Amino acid sequence: MAYYKKIGLLVLNENASKFLVCEKFPQNVTSDYIMPGGQFQEKTVEECLKNEIEEELKCKVDFATLNYIGEYTDVAAGRPDRDVSIKLYSASIVGMPTPSTEVNALHWIGKEDATNERVSPIVKNKIIPDLVRRGILK
Repeated sequence: MAYYKKIGLLVLNENASKFLVCEKFPQNVTSDYIMPGGQFQEKTVEECLKNEIEEELKCKVDFATLNYIGEYTDVAAGRPDRDVSIKLYSASIVGMPTPSTEVNALHWIGKEDATNERVSPIVKNKIIPDLVRRGILK
């Protein structure tokens, strides 16, 4: 069982060649590029995504477009002694994503970033390869 249990949101660009990731501040556990989302502490996935996406991206989730992608487990970013499990959903967002007080920067990455050292282990080892294999990420 994973030490960290998170819900993540896959936000693709118009042609599905890039997706949005967050870079937290260096004083956090990690400044690796991670999926928007957070610890699953609310009663529902929708409530968790609503709170986390508003908090991190200052946007709203278009829940009419919400789809479950899958669950991924790997080494936690910044904590090689722990693992993380992310239940990943895709959806459109309403508004322009803007870094919040807990997010240093937002980046759009694609399949070519599977070798980027800034990308967290779970994103480069599990999420990118699966999204490419399934044709979700072009």
